[in-house]
Amino acid sequence: MKTLAKISLAIFLGSTTIVNAMDSEGWASIYESLAAFENRAGGNPAIFNRPGYVKPIINNLGNVLNSNWYASANVPQSFVFEAGLPISLIPIGSDDKTFNENGFQVPTIFGAHGDPTIYGDPTVYGSETLNGLGVFTYPYLQLAASFYHARLAFRGMWLPAISELQKFSLFGFGLQYSFGYLFQPSLPPLARGLDVSLVFGYSTSSIGYQPEDYKGSLDLDISAFTIDVVLGYKPFSFFEVMMTLGYQYANMESGGNLICKALNPDRTPSQYYGQALTPNISVKGNNGFKFGLEIAFQLGTSFHPVVGFDYAGKTSFTTNVLYFKQQFGEDKPIESKKEEQNSDEESQSKANEINESDASENDSDNAEANNTDSDSNDTNSESSADESSDNNDFEE
Repeated sequence: MKTLAKISLAIFLGSTTIVNAMDSEGWASIYESLAAFENRAGGNPAIFNRPGYVKPIINNLGNVLNSNWYASANVPQSFVFEAGLPISLIPIGSDDKTFNENGFQVPTIFGAHGDPTIYGDPTVYGSETLNGLGVFTYPYLQLAASFYHARLAFRGMWLPAISELQKFSLFGFGLQYSFGYLFQPSLPPLARGLDVSLVFGYSTSSIGYQPEDYKGSLDLDISAFTIDVVLGYKPFSFFEVMMTLGYQYANMESGGNLICKALNPDRTPSQYYGQALTPNISVKGNNGFKFGLEIAFQLGTSFHPVVGFDYAGKTSFTTNVLYFKQQFGEDKPIESKKEEQNSDEESQSKANEINESDASENDSDNAEANNTDSDSNDTNSESSADESSDNNDFEE
């Protein structure tokens, strides 16, 4: 009985130690925050394998990476070069701070803190660092070039190891093709500022995070793509309104190995000292329908800021104000294209008339030739008949 009591007490103390998930100020400890990334067989479900707890990270990352892939619905025929620093700002709202787990609303990693005086509270509260964020963003540089209505864009960012950030890299490419030149000459003058583009963008990013007092790192690999139809209208040459309808996808894979080396203030081992974590879960973002409204300005020959907002499960604001776009050469005016189209149609019509006239003349010539051949045959027939008659008379 004493042995059983000791085992029961050890289990109770161990489980209490694990589920009392907050630090001295009521925030989740680093260990509880990191444990949510690991699907551990037999692990306490109060702290392990909790994709809902960390899902706001990929929700926000997905929206950032799937935005700012275009600066206009129109892609000119002449060569264009673009460069800039697109920025998406996503407010951290209440939907980022709580989620439903087993029928209860509990904090996410962005959530609030608890009351540290309540002993044995099993709730894992938010991270103090992430809870302090008001907006979420992600830095990158973007370059693009277009020619003959097709556009290719690249984005990227690489940072060296700085403090707890062990690695940061991002790479992406986008494709765009506009179809306006196919139908604009046929539209009424007021509607010729309309254009339609099809856009595809793909991004991949890697983040390595080594928390203080931990050996090893949490590695996050993010992938995201978007497919959009962009409708644009230019009432003036320097102003464009755009609407986006599309689909987006984002996914976050976690990996790495971590060992806690934290000490208490008195230099004794901390609660989780020596314990290892192996992050291994996959978490999907706000995947599905996407809608956006943007306004673009062409100020001078190269400054091309774009502002707007997107909605894909939550709202994000695109503040692409540091963007430059330089066109080399000029496309033919739509009126000129319309005249060329009319001229081509008239030329084709005249060619058809000439062909029809030639065909008619050929038919007439053939008919006359046939008549001539018929008269010749009749004459030959009559001549043969006369010769036959003469021959008969001679024989008599």
